[in-house]
Amino acid sequence: MTKILDDLAHPTDNGIVVFVSGFLFILSIYHFFLYFQHKDKSYLYYSLYAFLVFIYTYHRAPHFILTKYSERFLPYLKLLYDPIKWLYSIIYLYFAISFIELKHYNFKWYKIVKKFAYFALSGLILFTVISILYKNFKIVEIAYNFVFLPSILILSVYLLYVFWKTDSPVKKYLVIGSGTFLVLSGFSHFLTYTGHPFRVIFYFAITFEIILFALGLGKKQKLILEEKNKWQSMIIDQHEQNLKMKDLLARKLDKEVAKKTQTIIELLKENEAEKRKKMALEYSKQILKLRMQALQSQMNPHFLFNSLNSIKHFIIHNNQKDAIAYLTKFAKFIRKVLDFSYVGEVSLKEELDMMRLYLEIENYRFNQELSYSFSIDETVDLSSIKVPPMILQAFIENSIWHGLAMKNNDKKINIAVKKNKNYIFVTITDNGIGRTKAQEIKLSKSAILNKESLGIKITEERLKAYTQNRKFKSEILITDLTNKQNQASGTQVTIKIPLK
Repeated sequence: MTKILDDLAHPTDNGIVVFVSGFLFILSIYHFFLYFQHKDKSYLYYSLYAFLVFIYTYHRAPHFILTKYSERFLPYLKLLYDPIKWLYSIIYLYFAISFIELKHYNFKWYKIVKKFAYFALSGLILFTVISILYKNFKIVEIAYNFVFLPSILILSVYLLYVFWKTDSPVKKYLVIGSGTFLVLSGFSHFLTYTGHPFRVIFYFAITFEIILFALGLGKKQKLILEEKNKWQSMIIDQHEQNLKMKDLLARKLDKEVAKKTQTIIELLKENEAEKRKKMALEYSKQILKLRMQALQSQMNPHFLFNSLNSIKHFIIHNNQKDAIAYLTKFAKFIRKVLDFSYVGEVSLKEELDMMRLYLEIENYRFNQELSYSFSIDETVDLSSIKVPPMILQAFIENSIWHGLAMKNNDKKINIAVKKNKNYIFVTITDNGIGRTKAQEIKLSKSAILNKESLGIKITEERLKAYTQNRKFKSEILITDLTNKQNQASGTQVTIKIPLK
């Protein structure tokens, strides 16, 4: 047993250093290529961390083939021991916050760690340059041992607690790996300073840590893949349900038209003029109602298709948290859309609540860059005013995607409601790029974009159908807004809905 411990006490002679160095080198190269496959910065930081530890350790074994081929550079490399340790400690911080996704779970500590890493990197560069100018690397050694090392140790110990308190599913890999490394490497240094060197503990610690990090990256990618499959399955199911709903309404329309047509034919045959007139009026109302349902069944797939594309975008870019948040809002919105699909009208209050939810959903797609507001006249009783469901959505969508999407910042949209004796006025105002500029951009792109006006056309037709039998007619007014320099400063859409 004593002989085994004695052999292990000299890792440079028993091949342990060669094994660990080769292992680190292979892992660094492997995960460097994985970064290009998964586009996750955790892989890049992990690769760089493993490679720097490899540079720090490989030349300690005199018989290692890489040591022989880099023999003339070793004196310079040994001067850079402390800068290398300094640098791989900084890279570890970047890897840890990226791996654990600290920005999502604890934004406060994410900012603290980023600032510490920035100042640590600046200090490394400063002391290394001073050491080179004065040709005295004791300067950077002292700065490392008495400034940086105590700071990074204290921060690392507390960060383990911070990481453990997060809800990250891979936190245990980071906490156990880093915690084991801190304890064992500290014990190894203690034995060395007390005259009982047992450096094999350090090499075991770094190997154990690097293996756990690699397992954690694999676990993280597995979870992302499972989440992707889950959301894709839900999207497909939702799309199939929407198609079924559209087919159901179409069949209902055909059935009702055939039924009412047959009724009119029978009435004509009976020559019952009064009854025929009454039934024809009823028939007209039914056809009008079914026509609105058919238009609405076209409107719903148009909006759903755009929203499903947004969820697909979040998933493709591994944005799991935003995809979950977006889909939660989207599912709530879908339930409302399905409820509205079976009614001919809703209160203006319900319609505005739907639009508020819709703007929240769209704001996720714009990374919370949209600023929206509602201005309601106090004299308007929203609950008593009836409008066709989803009558505002297409205009708001048009403002966002053709007016505001092209701006870099200050994206605002306002929805105002006013009333007079005969009309209710709903005004949608944005500070976008204006219709002229939007049309120029639209024409310069693929012809597929010409389908974007489908939602507006369907909405106009629905509004006409809804107010067909009223004394006053509906109207949609579009005004191009300009600033004092006569430059386009947005668009205003006013929807006039007759009350009688």
